[in-house]
Amino acid sequence: MPETGVNLRGLRQHNRTLLLTHILRAGGLSRVELAERTRLTQQAVSKIVPELLEAGLLDEERQPASGVGKPRTLLRVRANARHALGAQLDRDSYRVVMTDLTGRIIASRGGPLAPGFTPDQAVAALGEATEALTDGVEGVLGLGVGSVGPLDHHEGVVRDATNMPGWHHVPLRDLLAKRTGLPVRLDKNTNAAAFAQHWPEGDQAATAVVLVGTGIGVGLLIDGRLYRGPRTNAGEFGHTTLAFDGPRCACGRRGCVEVLHNAAATTEEAAGLLAIGLADLVQVLDLERVVLTGRSVRAAPEVYRDTVAERLRELLPLPHWQRIQVDLDEMGDDVVAFGAAAEVLAGFYESGDIT
Repeated sequence: MPETGVNLRGLRQHNRTLLLTHILRAGGLSRVELAERTRLTQQAVSKIVPELLEAGLLDEERQPASGVGKPRTLLRVRANARHALGAQLDRDSYRVVMTDLTGRIIASRGGPLAPGFTPDQAVAALGEATEALTDGVEGVLGLGVGSVGPLDHHEGVVRDATNMPGWHHVPLRDLLAKRTGLPVRLDKNTNAAAFAQHWPEGDQAATAVVLVGTGIGVGLLIDGRLYRGPRTNAGEFGHTTLAFDGPRCACGRRGCVEVLHNAAATTEEAAGLLAIGLADLVQVLDLERVVLTGRSVRAAPEVYRDTVAERLRELLPLPHWQRIQVDLDEMGDDVVAFGAAAEVLAGFYESGDIT
């Protein structure tokens, strides 16, 4: 006799996740296509689809007849069935977006924050924006926050945020949960920006998403997953030392990428210094792709892309099969806030919970 049984509830949740994710990524699938793509039996698909329809998560759309046979009925994710919120907390501003269940941004709010703002002021601003966006909206899954760090993703605590006096061991996740009444997920802004590139398709390329704004950091997508590190602070790229006797950085060290970049005389020089640091990162992690984003990049996108790509070619004369793809992020001001909301959406899809 077997010593362990099958967790049927867990299996059912897994299969719901599988079906919903495939429908989302494809934009719509028939039951036959679902069975083919998921490798579930037609019987299993036929049992799960009615549950998802009854829960209001799917819509059926009959396709026009084309030739012999019964017209296909497409299943699509019902966009307004649930909503997610995502926020960016920067050193001088905040932004909150609301998405539907497909990840489309349907509303946003934001604004500046006073110099030296306190945790209470940040919570109040994010809370007010959240309340304004969710007024009259049902099915809100939660709030994701992409914040400056360092921070503890597991505990939801901001730890000694660089260039933010007074932000020492701030339980931001719990403060926002209490203020908004919503489940809150706290992550670094760089990780949120990386997740924005990754969801929902799940790109497998080894990628560094470089956020160049009030600070510099990277979000890392390795082996098809967001890599945070064991203490959830991977990606502190801006504090990589380029010149050990260089100017003092806010982190306490000298000659960091960030301080040298910010002191550069021209945009081309700044982008070139960024590329020098990235060359080491590319070699250490065997990266295939670099995505550039953040307010500094948005101010001169082609200069950053072209300069970084050219310097990487000079510094890393690699064979064709090891060439690095350098891209610009296309989401603009919303990239961090959207990525934070996408983390909330991903949690919903992965849970298989249809309640």
